[in-house]
Amino acid sequence: MRWLAAGIVLLGLSVIPALAMPRSVASSAGSFFAAAAQCETLNLITPGQTEALIKALNNYLSPTDLIHMQNGYARGLKESMVYVVELKRWAPFSADSSSCYRVQGVLDDYKAQLEGN
Repeated sequence: MRWLAAGIVLLGLSVIPALAMPRSVASSAGSFFAAAAQCETLNLITPGQTEALIKALNNYLSPTDLIHMQNGYARGLKESMVYVVELKRWAPFSADSSSCYRVQGVLDDYKAQLEGN
């Protein structure tokens, strides 16, 4: 699915303290984490890992990035959508076993990046 590109875009960013990211990328990240939270709520991925990962990433984000991520998270959760940077639009997200399997893969990549720093 194209929405997965939202998570992949994030993996291209270095985990460097206070590296400001474009608003669209931060919104996309927030919406991706909202998708992950939906998967957790339905027990399609291990609950609790999304919140822990967001907390770990907070050390690397600027205050502006955090605001844009929170806005993307809120909208993504409310509307069950993710923001796809490449398409410059919001796309529907359906928390099912297939989508959540891909979400888990992106979360695992994030964890690996954080552990490498």
